[in-house]
This record gives sequence, C-alpha cells and structure tokens, in this order.
Amino acid sequence: MRTRVPVIFALLVITQAQIVFAEPMACFKYEPETVVVTGTLHRETFPGRPNYESVANGDEAETGFYLSLDSPICTVGGNGADRAPFDSVREIQLVLNEKQYAALRPRLGKKIDARGKLFSAHTGHHHAKVLMRVSE
Repeated sequence: MRTRVPVIFALLVITQAQIVFAEPMACFKYEPETVVVTGTLHRETFPGRPNYESVANGDEAETGFYLSLDSPICTVGGNGADRAPFDSVREIQLVLNEKQYAALRPRLGKKIDARGKLFSAHTGHHHAKVLMRVSE
C-alpha cells in the first residue's frame, strides 16, 4: 500500500504538468478578420453534381487545394450559415482564383503559410468544415 501512494501521486503530478504546459488551441474569427494559418498544401478530388456521391458513377469531379494544418484550430461562431463554430479543425479548403492556383501548384506537398478570410462550409461544393478565401 505504501508504494502505491507515491506512484499515484507522481502520476497526478505528471498529468497536471501536461495540462499546465499544453499549448492552447488557436481560435480564429470568421471574415471580415484576416488570419494566417500554416500547413501542408495538397490537392483532393471529391464527387460533385449531380449526386455528390461518386465520380466513378458519373458525378463531376471537384478538385481543389487544401491545407492540412500543422496544429488544429478552432473557430468562433457567429450569425449565419457560413459562421458555424468548430473545435479541432485540421484541414481547410482553399478558395482560389486561377492565378492563385497557378502560383501554388509548384508548392503542392510543401509547407506554406496561407493568409485570408475564413468561413464555414454551407454548400455541397464545400468539402472541409472550414474554408479560406485566400488573399491576393
């Protein structure tokens, strides 16, 4: 019984130390705020119209660029369908124009910083919980 008390106490101290030293998750506000996030850029394809189920069965392919974040973020909700609150977001869909796609294509598979305005998914064309309108 005597050896269990110090072990239990040591585990409690270690557990508390991890909680105290854990980094807080960054919480971001939606547009009009401009934010910067860091992650690995990659391309994904999802099924689109008409059924949003299967490219192999005839749905249009919707290919876009996504950022797998280095650290998860949370978002602060607000009024409107495009401002839903989320915890532990690990991937952001990037909303880009043709020039931005061309500029980022050579960076696929690499770590980048993305600057822009966040909004939450609200249509079938949105394939991540949170999207970013990337600044020019």
